[in-house]
Amino acid sequence: MKRAIFGLILCAWLFIPGMASAETNAREYIAAPPGTLLSMLYYQHISGESLYADGNKVAHADLDANVGLFREVYYFNLGPFLGAAHLIIPFGDQSLDIPSANDIHLSASGVGDPILLGSFFFINRPSTKTYLAFSPYFFFPVGNYSNDGALTMGENRWRFREEVNFTQGFEVIPNHNAYFEVLLGGDFLTDNDDYGPNSATMSQDPIFNLESHLSYDLTKDWWIAADFYGHWGGEKTVDHVSFDSINTQTVGGTLAYNLTPGWQVLFQYKGDVAVENGIPAQTFLVRLLYATDIGKLCH
Repeated sequence: MKRAIFGLILCAWLFIPGMASAETNAREYIAAPPGTLLSMLYYQHISGESLYADGNKVAHADLDANVGLFREVYYFNLGPFLGAAHLIIPFGDQSLDIPSANDIHLSASGVGDPILLGSFFFINRPSTKTYLAFSPYFFFPVGNYSNDGALTMGENRWRFREEVNFTQGFEVIPNHNAYFEVLLGGDFLTDNDDYGPNSATMSQDPIFNLESHLSYDLTKDWWIAADFYGHWGGEKTVDHVSFDSINTQTVGGTLAYNLTPGWQVLFQYKGDVAVENGIPAQTFLVRLLYATDIGKLCH
């Protein structure tokens, strides 16, 4: 039981803002024209009630997190290809209570590790609705971090993510398009040599990710999507003691509405349907997006 509880505290790393922001939403890889600037503000509420170890519920655990993300994306020509530069700044607060483990209470708030990434579109064919893109992520370990407890906003380690997305659209009926997307990725992490009050060294194996989205235009302004997320691997080691790896599958649904030209609001609900180790979580997300043509503003 003690090992499971300590493993849970390690699993709290999965709920920091940087990890939450690593997942994409439907249609994010449908490229905008060069010169387009996207400004986005996200709010996510994440909650969970149970701790699982080796696929079995072992304790009650009350997870509550409110995560905000500020994101800027700029599209530009890069030789024969289209490129996009992204900046993501996560912030928020989170708490974790384990009543059956001597009433453990952990909390953290502040700014998470900022993220820079670039997307490179090797296929960008709006005429056939076909897109193939590669995106390297860089998580900078400068967010709020404390080694007093495992629940913290920053990770105190570098995280590198590589992902490939393929998107194909189809016109089902006139003016009603459907898009199928699949994304493969991996997270690679350096060690945290100041983990916990004893400044232990925490290492983590790579995390492998699979995402898929199927979306459909209800009208010219509304679209819906079914979403799947899977994460595997990521076994943790603290001072040569190993803990269980990640094996989590999540399903969800998304609804988006184009408010006026350039403005969109998106709602998503998703829940973990299979968690081998950690806390099955439910997430409610709202995203406000504003798109503008920088070229027109400069003339």
